[in-house]
Amino acid sequence: MPNRLEEHWKTISDPRYYIIKCCCGLPFIIFFIWLGLNVQLYKPRFYIQNIYVPALSRLDNSEDGRSNNLIFFDLELENSMTIKGVHYDNVNLTFFYGPNTGHPIGNYTVPGFYQGEGKKTARRDVVVTYGVPWDDAMKAVSNRSKVVFRLGLATKVKFKYFFLYSKKKAVAVGANVEVNDYGRKVQHEAIKLTSSGASRTKGTSYLNTMGLSVALTSLLVTSML
Repeated sequence: MPNRLEEHWKTISDPRYYIIKCCCGLPFIIFFIWLGLNVQLYKPRFYIQNIYVPALSRLDNSEDGRSNNLIFFDLELENSMTIKGVHYDNVNLTFFYGPNTGHPIGNYTVPGFYQGEGKKTARRDVVVTYGVPWDDAMKAVSNRSKVVFRLGLATKVKFKYFFLYSKKKAVAVGANVEVNDYGRKVQHEAIKLTSSGASRTKGTSYLNTMGLSVALTSLLVTSML
């Protein structure tokens, strides 16, 4: 009668033994990679869908149109994560004339709210501006040049993992928007608000995530052998 050691070696020498173990372990490997990507890689995204500056539209040459100091905007907040909800503190928007942050012209606050997994939220409203050099801006668009406005966004977010919330993280992003002589955004596609160093941060998160996933996978595979 073969002893237990002989039976064990006979079992593990059978190729079917490894095939079965790999098939059992594959779902766990996929789960670890999916979980790591959702926890680390994806962040809330912010887009400028549209901006309209009535004072710069050549379709309205009336005195009222030229003295209009409003900017209409359409902002989209997207949570592309599949297992994390996002709670936003007040979302503070600052509008600037020109591509830098040296000339603020208006402020707007979106009250804090919760956004579920995979959801998009639109905020469409109007901001009253101040200190815009309208004469210079109108002169530029009348020559078929573009006027640049900048939108800065600042808030704090915390992520909801099932029933638990993470610590709050600060978010500060922005984007430049070119406006033409119709007072409209030149770029037809939505403009993503980004932060300086966003690419580096995303790349680092991706590498950390993949490193964690590889480590967990290695441990799982080792335990299977």
